[in-house]
Amino acid sequence: MRGLIYLGLAIALAAPSFAQQPTMPAKPEVACAVTDATLPAGLTDWNGKAAMSTAPGVEHLAHAKLALGKGYEAGLLNTPKVAMPVQPEKPGGSVAYAGLFSFTVETEGAYTVALSTPAWIDVLEDGKSVEPTKFGHGPECTTIRKMVVFTMKPGTHVLQVSGNPAATLKLMVAKTS
Repeated sequence: MRGLIYLGLAIALAAPSFAQQPTMPAKPEVACAVTDATLPAGLTDWNGKAAMSTAPGVEHLAHAKLALGKGYEAGLLNTPKVAMPVQPEKPGGSVAYAGLFSFTVETEGAYTVALSTPAWIDVLEDGKSVEPTKFGHGPECTTIRKMVVFTMKPGTHVLQVSGNPAATLKLMVAKTS
């Protein structure tokens, strides 16, 4: 009986860590002669080194504006320091990192958000989350870890990144070909 109590306690204590696991399985390891030699159309600037810092809240988004088709090395903040306008489905915990960015869409269509990590992605349009139309890993032999496609209308959008394991990540938003 005591063993069952200890087992139950161990499972209960382990449950919060399971909740923080990435939503996607690990990207399969493939032996690559060269990494990022062939990038998908529209993501050719993936290795751009433009530095970008997150906005801590929507009132600071003018300082975290992304250009479509440009690769960024983005700095994030500890999750409690970011005021997310919409609660992410996977916010991460107090030891995770998060960020807010804005970008402008000129023409309606499909746009891809690419990350170098398995962090959670939310795109907001008119203050509401946009449902993704497609998601998955980046192509083999690239450092793109996660790609999520959203159909968006023209206007300014907010990109919420949450549950990131580190204070930095590579990111890009591009028109889907």
